[in-house]
Order: sequence, then C-alpha cells, then structure tokens
Amino acid sequence: MESLAEELGLAHQITPAVECSVRAYRRDNHGFVPFLAEGGSPVGRPSSLLSNPALSLLGRVRVRLEPLIPRRLKGEDESVKSFIQRRLGARAYREVYEPLLGGIFGGDPSELSAQATLAPLVQVEADGGSLIRGVGAQENDKGSARPPILTFSEGMSSLAEALQGSLGVNHVQTSTQAKRIFRDSGQWVVRMDTGVEERCDAVVMATSASAVRNMLSELTNVQQLVPEVPSARTTVVNLAYPNSAISRPLDAHGYLNGRGTGNGVSACAWSSAKFQHRAPPNQVLLRCFIRAAPAADKEGRPENPKEAVALARDELAESLAITKAPIQTWVHSWSVPVYRIGHAQRISDLRARLTELPGLHLAGSAYDGASIEAVIRSGMRAATAIHNSDILQETL
Repeated sequence: MESLAEELGLAHQITPAVECSVRAYRRDNHGFVPFLAEGGSPVGRPSSLLSNPALSLLGRVRVRLEPLIPRRLKGEDESVKSFIQRRLGARAYREVYEPLLGGIFGGDPSELSAQATLAPLVQVEADGGSLIRGVGAQENDKGSARPPILTFSEGMSSLAEALQGSLGVNHVQTSTQAKRIFRDSGQWVVRMDTGVEERCDAVVMATSASAVRNMLSELTNVQQLVPEVPSARTTVVNLAYPNSAISRPLDAHGYLNGRGTGNGVSACAWSSAKFQHRAPPNQVLLRCFIRAAPAADKEGRPENPKEAVALARDELAESLAITKAPIQTWVHSWSVPVYRIGHAQRISDLRARLTELPGLHLAGSAYDGASIEAVIRSGMRAATAIHNSDILQETL
C-alpha cells in the first residue's frame, strides 16, 4: 500500500495506529481480558503468540515446538483450523486464532482454505521454514518494525479518490453497472445499464464470481468455468458519543467478543483511540462489527440500518455501560468472499482457461485475498498482464 500511496502523492497522509501495551481485549463472562499485545496480530506474525496474553502457558510451550514440526509433504489445500492446529497446536487455535479468524474472514475456520486465507504462512511451510522464526519474526524488533496497522489521515477513501484523480475524471464512470460483456469483431464490448456500449481490447473484471457469470452469459463456454465463491454479508455500525458517555478508559484499539458473548456483534473498534483525529477532542468514535452471516441467511443479520444501530447500542450498553443516545450513526453493509478449501486451485484453473480469451482478466477480493494490500497486488498483476500482452503491443 505504501508504494502505491507514494506514487499517488499520499505518502504524507500515511498514519500508524496509536501504540498500546494491549492492542485488543477479548470480552467474555469475566469482562475484558487482554487478548492482543503490542507484538502484532498472530495472523500476520505468529511469533507474537509467544507474548500473547491470551495464550496459556501450555499453549506457549507448544508454540515453541513449532520449528520441530515437519512440513506437510503433500501440496493439497487444507482448512485453516487444520493448518493452525498442526503447526501451532490446538490451544493456540482455540485460545487465539478461532476468535480472530471467524470475524476477519466471515466463515467457519474448519471450512476456510488455508492456502487462500493464510497464504504467506502456508508458503513459509512449503519452503521448509518455521512460522515463528519466519513471518514477521524479524519485525518484532521495535527498531526496525513496520507499523502493523496503517491508515490515511483523511480516511481510507483518500486512496480511491486519488486513484480516480490520477486516471482523470473523464475516464472513470461511477454509479454505472456493467450488464454484459461479449466479443464482437475481435474486440470486447461492455454494455452498461445505461445502454451505452464501450469497445475495448482488454477487460479486467474486479467483481464477484456471480457477477462475472452474469456478465459473461453470452459466452456460455466461459461462464460454466467460473467457480462458486460464496460470500458473507457483514455490517459495520459507527457511533459517535460525547466523552461524558464513556465511563471506561479506551486504552486499546478495541475488543473481540468471545464465543457465546455479544448479541450478534463480533467486535468493537475504539476508532478514536486507535487512530488520532478520528473524532473531535470532546467525542469518541466506536465501530461495531455485526457478525458476518451467509449472504442468503436473512435471519442472521439485521434487515435495515435502524435494526443494526439498535443491535450496536445494545452491545455497547452491555460492554461499556453506555446508556446515552449517540450523537450520530453511520451504517455500511457489504459482502465479503468466503474462501472454501480448494479456492486457490479453482481460481488458478479458471485463469489458465481465460488465457484462451485474449484480454480478459480477473482481479479483486473474490479471487486473490480480501486485504487492501492483496487487492492492490491483484490489480497490479492484471495491469502487468495487459501491459505485457500482445494485444497492447499491437495497439501501440
């Protein structure tokens, strides 16, 4: 993200999260328990488990044995749960990873693909290395550590706005839906919902797999190759309160709800404590994440913004004893891809077949990872493929 931000002139806006001795708590029947320390998240830095306050002594002993665990000889995919338990132990999975992973990836870790969701860790094992000695271990030295959490001082929307500006307003169409993509006279034709058709030599589809199938309905031989990538619907509720409404110190980045805790809310970020300037000095900003549910499961999520706010307020009344009404609320919902076991291979097979159709590319979170950095890498990969293609050379 940093290199793209620098290219777009946003390097000066990059802001790290506020440092805290406890980065996050876990809330259970006993209240708030320290969960993540300043060593970072174990998803990106397994070595941080050795200082994680939520991991038991027996769990840490097992983690220290991880370098002695032989690597898996077969290259088949496995579940996230299986991978973590095999490499780091059942206690590390149960006490640390299980509460984290379900909320991050919107699925059951026993069904999620390790290759797709924990790709860097899987690659370390494939290369014969140790997770706790490899990924991020060298960064635990504070003198050389890259801040684990970054944002932009004016919000993450700065990145998208700068990208749009760099392309030129006349070259970006927002609030416009592509309905059909088909071939005609050696070119791709993109038909919009406005009826306008754009002819082009290359197309990058950065949409869900289901949207790809719909847009390619006139290319039935290709449409049938697109695999199913299920999704989960997640809702985020931001609430602004006066400082007087908060009786507990906001001394971390937030908390996660343990199993059986919380009325549908999986986590709460204390945004104004996590990042400076996220709220005026006399206010706090809290962000509640409503537990992700399968996109087709309407009973597993609030049906409207009012219901979502009510759910978040109930959570904050129980966890932080906030009884005052918020000054303002914002509700956002979207679908996140759920990478089932075998996802990476299915997408690889699809891309191999798409090479038979010059100029047609896939990019985005539905295929290559849901993090911002993964999405950027995916887009860069597609752009590089087009730049190096024979089509572009012929056009130039």
